Amino acid sequence: MYLYIEIVDVVANAFIELLKKKSPKRILLFSELDAYGARVIEYLNNKDDDIHAVYVVSQESQYSICADYSDFFLEYEGETGERGIELKEGVEPMAIWDRFCTALSLKVIMAFKGVSIVG
Repeated sequence: MYLYIEIVDVVANAFIELLKKKSPKRILLFSELDAYGARVIEYLNNKDDDIHAVYVVSQESQYSICADYSDFFLEYEGETGERGIELKEGVEPMAIWDRFCTALSLKVIMAFKGVSIVG
């Protein structure tokens, strides 16, 4: 079975985790998100021999998240040029869950719960 994880799935689950842990962190760099996505893919591929997970990400998909979901996210660019996504103030974890996670399979949800964005 092939499972495709998109960048928006990674962004949503990363911010849900941070909000639930009451982290003050509101910005995630694309490098952090890519590493998190890779760990989720590795987790899925190692969990079951019948699963072939693929992380679907491109520069275009990274930059379009903020335009497509402007009620949740803002573009971020640091002083040294690193780019990422900032979570808008007032966004609650359940709002993110309802918008982005309800269509994910249970295997994918469990993979996100099994891999942490922090530490």
